[in-house]
Amino acid sequence: MTSYERWSLLASFGSLLVSVVAFGALAWQLLLLSRNTGQDHERRRKQATMEYLTANMDRRKALFDEGIPDERDHEATAALINRSLSGDDQATKLITSYLTTFNFLAVGAQSDAFDREVIDEAWGGLIIAVWNGYRPWAEAQRKEHGEPRVWDNLEWLAGQMEPRRSVIPTGGSGNLPPRGNLPPQGQPVP
Repeated sequence: MTSYERWSLLASFGSLLVSVVAFGALAWQLLLLSRNTGQDHERRRKQATMEYLTANMDRRKALFDEGIPDERDHEATAALINRSLSGDDQATKLITSYLTTFNFLAVGAQSDAFDREVIDEAWGGLIIAVWNGYRPWAEAQRKEHGEPRVWDNLEWLAGQMEPRRSVIPTGGSGNLPPRGNLPPQGQPVP
């Protein structure tokens, strides 16, 4: 092998080494870009979720002013449902408007536009209470319209929320003040 051939072979291997290193650096940059893009998507999804939740706080207040009862006031919720089921169009419109807020939130969560963890932290108990309170009405709507998917998204979202409250015995325990015997969060009140 001549000296020219040796130098050519060495230059070829050197060139190959530079190409491998350049490819490795490019692959590393693509990996970092992918991670950053994923983190940015996650941040934007959480931000969109918070914006939706805060934007709907005023809408919920307006619906309360129009006659929607507190989610945990089971007697008032049952009375509103009974009014709707007995033909009161105003009650039906109120319930529909109220549940639509949560149904849109559920659609966003199912399509990955909204973050379920943020929803759970901010409104998880509320969503469970809403579904438990208005479930009889939603089921009646399903039967009346022959459409089993009516309010299906809200039902799904309520099932995704994590119940947090546990039963606290009357008289309190430890340093907790007496609070009565509350049902676990997410469980219907008998």
